Amino acid sequence: MSKVQSPEPFYSMARRAGDTLYLSGFGPVENGVVVGANIAEQTRHTMDQIKRTLESEGASFANVMRVNVFLLDMADRDGFNATYMEYFEGGPMPTRRLIGAGDMFKGILVEIDCVAYLGE
Repeated sequence: MSKVQSPEPFYSMARRAGDTLYLSGFGPVENGVVVGANIAEQTRHTMDQIKRTLESEGASFANVMRVNVFLLDMADRDGFNATYMEYFEGGPMPTRRLIGAGDMFKGILVEIDCVAYLGE
C-alpha cells in the first residue's frame, strides 16, 4: 500500500508487487484545481508529484523502466520533452509511449503514469 493517498476511493496512487512499483496517472491537479498555465508548468508539477511518490516508496527516476504520457495536444510534444528530460539527466531513459489524448480530466494538458523496478 502506497504512503501517498489517492484523492479518490476507487484507485491507489502506487502499488508495489515484489520489486515492481506501479504508479497511477498523475496530472497537474492539486486539491481539485489545475496547476500551471502551459505544458512546461503542468509537466513540472506532474513530474514533481511522481518524484515525491517514487521517493516515498524508496525509488527515484533512475528506477523508472516504463512511462506512458498522454498529451491533450500533440503540438505540445517538444515543450513536454524539454521539461521531461530534466528529470532523467545523467540516468538511463525509460521506455516510453506518448499518446495524443482528446478530452482529459479538467482540461489538463498532460497525464503521466509509470512503472519502476526496485530490485537489483
